[in-house]
Amino acid sequence: MNKLKLFIVGCGNVGGFVAYNFDNFNKENFEIQGFLDDDSQKHGKFFFGYPVLGDIGLLENENQKIAVVIGIADPVMKKNVKERIKSPNITFPALVSKDAWISNEVTIGDGAVIYPGVTIDYHVRIGDFVLVNKNCSLGHDSQLSRFSTLAPGVCLAGFTHLEECVNIGINAATKQNVHIGKGSIIGGMSMVIKDMPENITAVGVPARIIKQKKE
Repeated sequence: MNKLKLFIVGCGNVGGFVAYNFDNFNKENFEIQGFLDDDSQKHGKFFFGYPVLGDIGLLENENQKIAVVIGIADPVMKKNVKERIKSPNITFPALVSKDAWISNEVTIGDGAVIYPGVTIDYHVRIGDFVLVNKNCSLGHDSQLSRFSTLAPGVCLAGFTHLEECVNIGINAATKQNVHIGKGSIIGGMSMVIKDMPENITAVGVPARIIKQKKE
């Protein structure tokens, strides 16, 4: 059977992880062709064993069936990249590590990346292009909306709800039923014990708002 050609957008840390560990994702039907990156200084060079073939614009009018992984951690950058890729011929496979534990009754969206050591309890909903880094724990009935990113070691208690493009730092945690608004950033090692509005940055134990972003 012919394997579907797969391209990784972004040759930074997430892209490198995907390239080096692709055989850990049960994706035998895909074959990595290389990276796409808007940094022209990287074009023609090799990163993580694969060539950088050009910029993301090569995908904008793709007329063949291919697969793409957006190997970017920053939620806003991920969203911007996805909005540039409009061809109906492109599929975005979810990558779920064989070393993650996933309960029954979990939904995982297109383009999501789930690292090793992650545990996901029942009735969790993971949206499109969510990144869950290594050793995160997602409590039952949590919801992670599209483009959100969890750094290593994040622990979300049950019924936590992240809106679109939330970015949570290393080893941060939430208590049950916490709601974090769209575009917000939670600093590493923080403990979120109450709802957070949109477009803020919060840090500390308990987490407190230190910055309000302009939309």
